[in-house]
Amino acid sequence: MCLLVGCATGRIVDGTYRDPALGYEVRLPPSPWVLAPLDGAVLSFKAPALRAAMALDVECRNPEPGELPWVARHLFFGLRDERPQEREVIHVSGAEAIRSRLLATLDGVPVEVEGVTARRGGCLYDFMYAAPPTEFSRGRPDFLTFVNSWIPLTTE
Repeated sequence: MCLLVGCATGRIVDGTYRDPALGYEVRLPPSPWVLAPLDGAVLSFKAPALRAAMALDVECRNPEPGELPWVARHLFFGLRDERPQEREVIHVSGAEAIRSRLLATLDGVPVEVEGVTARRGGCLYDFMYAAPPTEFSRGRPDFLTFVNSWIPLTTE
């Protein structure tokens, strides 16, 4: 089933996206989040009232090598005037991950962005959330729930 741009290899059943080929499942965020195509993402959502978006990208064919803090920087390419707010090592479903949050501008518009990058089973998992700074805190709990719902289907 092709859900979004790039033809994801999984499918949605009862609010959970399961991708056995790439070895994971994740719960979809609740309303007001709706599926929205985003080139390069396996899953992506928008919340129009918040002017916010979140996405998940998975790279198993050619994951970027290197230490996670260095690799996680790719989530913020294209942003300008970056002002880091937080960066920490976390664990998601037993996998070490890097969580980063920053303020920046995108096409001249202020934005607050949070990303979580994890490695598991030879794949690189990137979660991203972006919203105007005035709306960021309203959508962030749904993003954190989305990230924490990620379950690898492979053992490592």
